[in-house]
Amino acid sequence: MKKSHVFSTVLMASVFSIHQVAVADGQRVETVGDASIVTYEKDYFEQYTAVTLLDMLQLVPGAKEILDRNRRQRGGGGGGGNTQERGFGSGGDQILINGKRLAGKSNNIDDTLGRISAEQVEKIELIRGAADGLDVQSQGLVINITMAEGAAQSTTFWQVAAKRYFGRATRPTFLVSHSGSTGNLDYSASVERKDGGFFFDREEEFFDGAGDKTADQFIDGNFRWQSWAFTSNLTYNFADGGVLRLNGLYEPSDRGGVDVRDKTSDTLRPEIWDNDGKGDEWEIGGDYTRSLGSIGDFKALFVINAEDETWQTNRSRGTGVDEFIYNDEASTEYAREKIGRASVTTPIFGNQSLEWGGEVAINTAGGSFLNLERDAAVDPFDTTSDDVVDIKENRYEVFANHTYNASSSLVIQTSLTTEFSKIIADNLSFGATQPQRNTSFTYLKPRANVRYDISDRDQLRFTAEKKVSQLDFENFVTSFNPRTETLEIGNTNIRPEQIWEFSTTYEHRLANDGGSIEIEAFYHDFKDHITKVDFSEYENFAGGPISADEFFALQGMPGFDALRDSINFESKSGNVDSGKAYGVKVRSSIRLGFLNLPQAVVGVSYTYEKKETTDQFTFITRPFDRHSEHTLDFNFRHDITDIGLSYGFEGKIESDRITYDLTWAWPGSPGLDLIAFAEYNVFDGAKLRVEFENIGGRPNRSTFIGYNDHRRFDDSWGRIERFTKNPTEVTVSLQGTF
Repeated sequence: MKKSHVFSTVLMASVFSIHQVAVADGQRVETVGDASIVTYEKDYFEQYTAVTLLDMLQLVPGAKEILDRNRRQRGGGGGGGNTQERGFGSGGDQILINGKRLAGKSNNIDDTLGRISAEQVEKIELIRGAADGLDVQSQGLVINITMAEGAAQSTTFWQVAAKRYFGRATRPTFLVSHSGSTGNLDYSASVERKDGGFFFDREEEFFDGAGDKTADQFIDGNFRWQSWAFTSNLTYNFADGGVLRLNGLYEPSDRGGVDVRDKTSDTLRPEIWDNDGKGDEWEIGGDYTRSLGSIGDFKALFVINAEDETWQTNRSRGTGVDEFIYNDEASTEYAREKIGRASVTTPIFGNQSLEWGGEVAINTAGGSFLNLERDAAVDPFDTTSDDVVDIKENRYEVFANHTYNASSSLVIQTSLTTEFSKIIADNLSFGATQPQRNTSFTYLKPRANVRYDISDRDQLRFTAEKKVSQLDFENFVTSFNPRTETLEIGNTNIRPEQIWEFSTTYEHRLANDGGSIEIEAFYHDFKDHITKVDFSEYENFAGGPISADEFFALQGMPGFDALRDSINFESKSGNVDSGKAYGVKVRSSIRLGFLNLPQAVVGVSYTYEKKETTDQFTFITRPFDRHSEHTLDFNFRHDITDIGLSYGFEGKIESDRITYDLTWAWPGSPGLDLIAFAEYNVFDGAKLRVEFENIGGRPNRSTFIGYNDHRRFDDSWGRIERFTKNPTEVTVSLQGTF
């Protein structure tokens, strides 16, 4: 069955199920408060014997999606650009504690959730749409956790775990976190030993341009990482009502792995890639809030962090006396960030408020890349790339956010942010064509967000917003791409990506905490979209510079083949004028009370997103790199509270996608990503969990199509058929508090 048919069938079944739930729950009674807020008090979770705050959030219909989204954003993604917001940002779906964001990036909210004991939580609020008095502006969902006052003086959370990669290795981990209070001071500290890895098996078949098979290759790949993470959080409540919160993180790590590549056509085999790396990361963040009386409320946030990485890679061929290193690669990366933000929120005209302030960010980053190669053991190494780049970015923002509570059912938020930034990039490589880039930018970033409660359980939301992405400075420095086995040439002239986002969302909440159904239509307009761009320097027969179109118009003329051979065809990450995205998202989280399973929740999310830009090599319209038009996420959880048992599963299905560059095209079919778990409350305050990941191996099939010099010639040297599988992983953990 084609994937498109699978998406259609599942979506129709989901909509039918949603209709049935709505009918079944229509006769149930719900106590209604603020139509935009659903509150889960502490006693709601008592039947589930939750151990941590993260356990509590997993029990709230609709919360899982925001948790998964945060994890995906932390893990990064495909594509050419990085659309993360610059600095702290002020919009989007977020998780708050006591109405405030955690002032941190590396020491982020997701890690904190798993270290907070359930005993310390008073209630959890799901706030949909625009709302006054929050530390963020949201067009979707904000989760606000209210911590209990006068909680236990001290609590210790512990967790021991072991992850087994079937047929590979076993990795043990542990975490200990202690929190307490004395007088006006609340504190917590934790230490965690992380030990993980990534393994894969890949089968490849090589075909030449005529379609004849030339070789087989088997790749045994692994990657490992180990680190110690030390974190701390302090909160001090001043007598004048001010609150100061500080948090810190220090995490040194070791990373590495070995890939063994055995290709039948190689004279010397196997080929071994030996990677070894180290990392060091630290961060200090904080915020301070207090009332200024009639002036309003003051709040300030700051973050100072640093991250360093070093990598050494040796690639060799053969075994025994025939083995020799043919490639020696060394790279470094560093990043330093200092961010400060301050604002005052003042009530005006009774039902309105105005937040105004500023933000400053000083970023420094850079790295180096050295690549040496040789053809035989007796040959000296030749330098194929030697790239060193230092970057400094200064950014200043002034902003004003206005909230108008027009009525109990209508809230209108508008904001305007003006950004002034400057980027200086020094290319210290020998013979660099542009030794320094010194560029200044000014951006106006307006935003409008409207929430209208049609009824107690129906809501409309409208959003229009201009965003500017944070540059990924890794694109500034040359690197080796192990997926394509090619050098990615650095480019220090990349501009931030600008996106206008428009969305309309309708949400219906079912009665008696039965769940929710949400439909969103959206359109995104991109300017300065970041993708691969043709940087070839084209010449005519006389050696004069010409455009790409003028060069390809010379095909068929005498001497063109020699001219073609003289051109250095080259691509880099860069900016294109425009791109667009549009589509629809359908999300539902349903409690199965209509099946007499009130403690079971099923969630289904389907996204259709068309993302298009102009290919910079062939000038035809094509999808964004590594983008799947159709994505289906699903999850199920059933808590049997009578015996203290919970179980469930979650998964993701994505449609085919393709990636392009100057000399290759790479279509692929992502495999089903499936996870299952079971939890059992051994005794009060202790929980045993078993989780299976990569069930079925998450098989991935793709075809790498190579071209001799430029895809526009349509001159292919052949293709590689790839089939990749990952081992199933099982993690057994025991956690508790005392």
